[in-house]
Amino acid sequence: MFGAINGPQFFNLSNLQFIVFSSVMLSFLVMAEGICLLSGNFDLSVGQAAGFAGMFNAMLLTSWAPWMPWYLGVATILFVGAVIGATNGFLIAYMDLNPFLVTLGTFFILQYATLEISLNPISGLADAYLALGGDTVAGVPIAIFLLVVAAVLLHVLLRHTRFGSNVYSVGGDPEASSRVGISTTRTVFLVFVLSGMLSAFSGLLYTGFLYSATPGMADGALFMAFAGAVIGGASLSGGRGSIVNMIGGALLIGVFDAGLVQTGLSGNQVNIFFGVLVIVAIIINRYREQKRDDLLTPS
Repeated sequence: MFGAINGPQFFNLSNLQFIVFSSVMLSFLVMAEGICLLSGNFDLSVGQAAGFAGMFNAMLLTSWAPWMPWYLGVATILFVGAVIGATNGFLIAYMDLNPFLVTLGTFFILQYATLEISLNPISGLADAYLALGGDTVAGVPIAIFLLVVAAVLLHVLLRHTRFGSNVYSVGGDPEASSRVGISTTRTVFLVFVLSGMLSAFSGLLYTGFLYSATPGMADGALFMAFAGAVIGGASLSGGRGSIVNMIGGALLIGVFDAGLVQTGLSGNQVNIFFGVLVIVAIIINRYREQKRDDLLTPS
């Protein structure tokens, strides 16, 4: 909408492809946040997990273990994300701590741990490692192929496996889930592990997209990830939502972002808009939940 006002070139194929390409990293964070919302929880650390994992791995591959091949680097960054998620999951699921406070603490730990790794961008990474987030195949960015594969796998996991059924059940009613034999602690723990891995993979793609790892490469992404998940239909009360629709929410935010940039707004003005968008997303969620409850409540 904003881009169309500023010029018809906004809707040409190459521009739309770039919008999708630049939204891939956010889409992985939306999936990370979305699966937590489906389980009745949320994760404030997804953006910082992406930034920390990207910086940690870049330092590992260039300074700490430069002999490591790029494919082991990919495995390592997923492992780092899994450790972050497992830490959150253990504290929330097994120690019964508040997810808001736990992930807020993780947010700050990862934010400043990232700065401790390096205050400067880290470059000199292997071309094959950077290719996942920056190169193309037949004119289509590899990152888009990876997003499609990840979305399909996560959709199948959530809709066609026992684990996915447990996630929706625990998000909808954890007490009833426990009574029918579902391990709510194990389910929530695994949800956060998966969230951490998706966030870390986003950090890998950010690194390829920027051709280097930078300390602030995912700063502020949390709020857009949250908005994308909610706009895409994730319920704040848990148990409802579709990963495919959430990715649609991420792409919508990408369109808004590109359109706002083309209007010439400053970075502060764009961030104000996205702050308003988060509030609007919460209001939409509230209205949607009320309408659903009205339909399900006998008259």
